[in-house]
Amino acid sequence: MGWVQSAWLGMLIALLLACQPTAISPPATQSIGEQIRDRYERALPDLLPNKQRHYATRLYRITGDQDYLAIIYQHLISNADSLQQDLSQLHNREYRLSRARQIARAYRDDTDKHQRRKQLLLAHDEIPFAKNLLYYLNKVDQLGLAGKPPFTQTGQGLDYLRQVDFARFILDPEVIAAYSPQLANMVYYLHDLGIRDLREPFQQTFRHVFPDQPPQPGPALDARVYGMTHVIIAASGYYQKPIRRQDFAWIFDYLERHHRELIVHTKADIYTEMALCFLLAGESTSPVVGAVRQALEQRYDPQAGMIPSPQWGTDMNKGEHRNVLAIMLYHWPEQLHPGPDLSRYPLYREHYFAPQY
Repeated sequence: MGWVQSAWLGMLIALLLACQPTAISPPATQSIGEQIRDRYERALPDLLPNKQRHYATRLYRITGDQDYLAIIYQHLISNADSLQQDLSQLHNREYRLSRARQIARAYRDDTDKHQRRKQLLLAHDEIPFAKNLLYYLNKVDQLGLAGKPPFTQTGQGLDYLRQVDFARFILDPEVIAAYSPQLANMVYYLHDLGIRDLREPFQQTFRHVFPDQPPQPGPALDARVYGMTHVIIAASGYYQKPIRRQDFAWIFDYLERHHRELIVHTKADIYTEMALCFLLAGESTSPVVGAVRQALEQRYDPQAGMIPSPQWGTDMNKGEHRNVLAIMLYHWPEQLHPGPDLSRYPLYREHYFAPQY
């Protein structure tokens, strides 16, 4: 065979090989959401317990993956003794006030924002105690263990909460200005537990505190947008069910109208929640979702496998909230998974309902 024929044969073989399917390197095809999830799944055992619980609950609600149940269950049960102690002392006003002061004084105060919140908590008697109890009773209810061991006294807790003047705290314009996301959570805890419906008056007062005007960078903008997103997310039971846009049209219209400025002027935690609100409303093709994804991709650190913080860098615990939101954005399901109902969890049933010999 001459050299010309050999050359042509070599070219033909090379062409045939080029047409064969080749393996694609996983890192090149993974979305940043998949890369962040891989990073946090590996780090999950080393995260702080509350960060583990936060991550596992949200991943369960978008995946239904039973592997997350152990973390969710362990965290709830680990708080059972403290909750039972509070429930057993509901009749004791001195105890309630002492616990309220203890909770308020333990509140972080490393920024001006948190110092202001701490002062407001300290100024509202036993509200910190009631607020803490409300949070835990809502969690026990969402996880299917209200009235079941070891939470058999939840009924007494609900009776106490019905006597608390939450409106004095929740509808105070000064408190809303400083504490809007947490108040939105409380409003829906109260509603979902059948204690009191403050949804409409809270939204009315919120709109008075934060009138509709173009975004101006600063703490007030963060409080406004965080409060708005938490209204919607809390209404969904924290990613347990979809919501209807028309029920919160004033929020969606504002976020949609100003989303580009909000991405520039707020932090990734806030604008990622903004995108998740549109997903909860079934608007996965919204320009808001696309713009947020683009912003996250620009901020993503491929070496760290996460979206870093300007303040805390790549600290895994400090970044858990921001990064789990990004994971959810890229893994949004066709159907959410409520709960989980831990009363069906085998480890729970084995521990509390196993036959006694």
